[in-house]
Amino acid sequence: MSQLQLELNERKRQYEQRLEEQIKHLDDAFISQQEKILAELSEKDSRIADLEMDRTSSGASNRVNTIEKLNTEKQQLHNQLKELTEIRMKIIQDHMASKQEYDDKEKLVSFSPILDMPRIAILHPDLGIGGAERLIVDIGLALKFHRHDVDIYTNFHDRQRCFDETRNGQLSVFVACSWFPRNIFGRFHALCAYIRFILLAIYVVYIESKHKHYDVFVCDQISACIPVLKRTERPILFYCHYPDQLLAKRESIAKKIYRWPIDVFEVYTTCLADCILVNSAYTKSIFEKYISSKIPVDILYPTIPDRLLSSFSNENERAINFLSINRFERKKDLSLALHSFAYLRKLLNSNSKPIHLYIIGGYDERLRENVEYYQELVELANQLNIDSSLITFVRSFSDEQKCEYLSKAHCILYTPRFEHFGIVPLEAMQAGRPVIATSTGGPLETIIDNQTGFLCDEPLIETFAQRMKKFIDNENLSKQMGEQGKTHVNEKFSFKPFAKKLNEHINEILIRHNNTKNTSLLLFIFAFFMREVIYMTSLELHKSLDNIEKIRHRSYLTDALISAYELDKHNHIRFIQPQLATDNELASAHDRDYIEFLSFISNIDPDDEKLYREQMDVYKIGYECPPFEQLSSFCKWIGGGSITAARYLNRSSNNIAINFFGGWHHAKRSEASGFCYINDIVMAINELRKKFDRICYIDLDLHHGDGIQEAFYCSSKVLTVSLHKYEPGFFPINSGGLNEIGEAWGRGFNINIPLHHGINDNQYLSLFTSLVPKINSSFQPEVFVVQCGADTLFGDPMKSFNLTTKCIMNCVEQIINLNKPILLLGGGGYNIADTARLWTSITSLCLNEKLDNDIPEHEYFVYYGPDFTLETWPGNRTNKNTQEYIEGLLNFVEHNQINIMNSQIL
Repeated sequence: MSQLQLELNERKRQYEQRLEEQIKHLDDAFISQQEKILAELSEKDSRIADLEMDRTSSGASNRVNTIEKLNTEKQQLHNQLKELTEIRMKIIQDHMASKQEYDDKEKLVSFSPILDMPRIAILHPDLGIGGAERLIVDIGLALKFHRHDVDIYTNFHDRQRCFDETRNGQLSVFVACSWFPRNIFGRFHALCAYIRFILLAIYVVYIESKHKHYDVFVCDQISACIPVLKRTERPILFYCHYPDQLLAKRESIAKKIYRWPIDVFEVYTTCLADCILVNSAYTKSIFEKYISSKIPVDILYPTIPDRLLSSFSNENERAINFLSINRFERKKDLSLALHSFAYLRKLLNSNSKPIHLYIIGGYDERLRENVEYYQELVELANQLNIDSSLITFVRSFSDEQKCEYLSKAHCILYTPRFEHFGIVPLEAMQAGRPVIATSTGGPLETIIDNQTGFLCDEPLIETFAQRMKKFIDNENLSKQMGEQGKTHVNEKFSFKPFAKKLNEHINEILIRHNNTKNTSLLLFIFAFFMREVIYMTSLELHKSLDNIEKIRHRSYLTDALISAYELDKHNHIRFIQPQLATDNELASAHDRDYIEFLSFISNIDPDDEKLYREQMDVYKIGYECPPFEQLSSFCKWIGGGSITAARYLNRSSNNIAINFFGGWHHAKRSEASGFCYINDIVMAINELRKKFDRICYIDLDLHHGDGIQEAFYCSSKVLTVSLHKYEPGFFPINSGGLNEIGEAWGRGFNINIPLHHGINDNQYLSLFTSLVPKINSSFQPEVFVVQCGADTLFGDPMKSFNLTTKCIMNCVEQIINLNKPILLLGGGGYNIADTARLWTSITSLCLNEKLDNDIPEHEYFVYYGPDFTLETWPGNRTNKNTQEYIEGLLNFVEHNQINIMNSQIL
């Protein structure tokens, strides 16, 4: 084992040791508090029992009041216990996610590749500290994460002022041609930069290539190196941060004449690349306007390194802190932060909470602009009468110091105008801090206005100040927006999606390249079997689901069991926090009047419900689906979960998206039904219809998916299949019959399999195994949506079927083996432990992981007694399904729906 590997292993061991100590400390505190609450609950239970045993008539009224008071106090204690558990789970999830990301990045050089993966050379002009340099480091890490061999070449690398990964052995960095001057008598900076970079390319091609044979070249910023790299006849990927010709100043005719050949050369050399990537849609629009390339330009958003920032709080800060992070360069317009801060002070009164401004930035005393602009800002602060006690300037900082300032901040001020991307807003949102920025350039793509921060129009000083004042008027706003920002960044800009998309581009240009056919074939085969699983979960989703009494705690059990089996650490699963569904997205499945009423009814006083009884009856809000305070938010989280999951499916990757907390299949266009207020499945299918022509929906719930049938009953593009219990008086009444096969264009595209009480595994599997191949052959779906309700299991309180988790898993496995994109949803399941068993087992199936039947000990371990096993037992209820009946169902479907589909598809 190499010295480098030994050092990496030691760092990893130390990190894991610190992590274990933190979690142990957390657990000790949790157990202590838990024991205290449980003791109080026990004491109150004893008092209630004593009072209930007291049958004397004297003091009866006081006794009842005391019991009610004790029950109220018990409920408060239960809420405290629940909240304590949620906090613990959230912190542990953050720690585990951080550990996983650490593992991903720390072990990048520690494996032996299964395949002879391509060797990649990355060329970058000067490898210091900055947004472009951070991107190059992340590109290197991402390529190594996907098992490529990577070397970085640069003209300059200061080990005292660089990213850790470039000096600790994670990435191999080679410096060459630094002897060539950066300028000639303070002039010709661009020309010298081009020559230095061309010399670097010559060094790589004609000297390094004698003993290193590279399969792909990646370069950025300066395209002048590409003609030299083309001599190798290897594919080249060029990453354009922003066209260099648009960054250069042209104050004089001489400067214009000087820049003209450089600009022409830039356009020519850029177009020689085999793949061109840019950092934002804004940059893409500018690129396509000024550079005409035959190669399609694609967007690869930069990523950011993950940090444990979620545990930092600014609640104890004496002042409301505003933070600006940027290099001390005039184009960053840091003066806007000072002017806005000064204007804000005029808007406040003497009772307002104190405010403070931190200006921290990259600073290099060798750069005259840095020195001059810093002095200008200090003088401007004095001119604006900003006392030194209200402002702090910091020149240069470490990553640890940046984290410290982010933890203090309530809001980040991002002042550059027409910035091509900007990494600072992402770092801020990742740390749970909202951002105020100009509504120009890159921030338009990274910041969601009024959700993760504010985008400001002219006049900027006044608008910035007014938005800053919002954080003073509402001290909870920073936390609210910060949480939404973290969700947004983790979903769109995290490391794994970045690495995956970059690897796809590398594979694509390799496959296209004639000289790498054999390697490309291996890469294609390797990538083909790497099926990614997207898993929807969030604390907000858990809280929303707990509003439904029958499934309270079910989502917590599911996620905890998945974590106990360490499936959350699997390389091919990605946990995504869903976005809230918008009203327009809800309207894809429901009437707007109904949506508005759900929002309205969730905000009224329960005592006033009788005033709206008539409307509630129209929309079926009542006994099965009562209103509650968080109803509107609940609907948006449920709908958003399935819509977000659907967006992660695409034709090329055949990936699997999971939202076990969706699957509410009874809600209709304008009414609630069967505990379902909204139909997230219809929303998800409508989202999928934007990318797929034929969608097959399979419902494995005990109850008929009547809401889905109603939505697509006249459609030939969505095939709905429902296997369910069908007996007189069973919900939904008079729905799900065999003869309901669709109407108009949808005739033949609705399949109901009505089953009687007590069906067993063998019959169910026999029926499913006969049905699925015929459906796949006749309808030829491009994507599957499967509702995995767990109320068919023998142990469910519905007491209907005799099925086991093995049976449902076998059904899901048959769908997985068809190698199509799949959206897996939850549904019914009122034995919450059995439901968690099933959904955890399905998750392991998607990851091709075999789980031990003995459930690991974890915080919800007691729920799985008395046997504490993963697999469930078959039942012995009376089976009313004869073999003749099962065969009759199959024959009916064969002679009706299958024949109709065959004729129409052909």
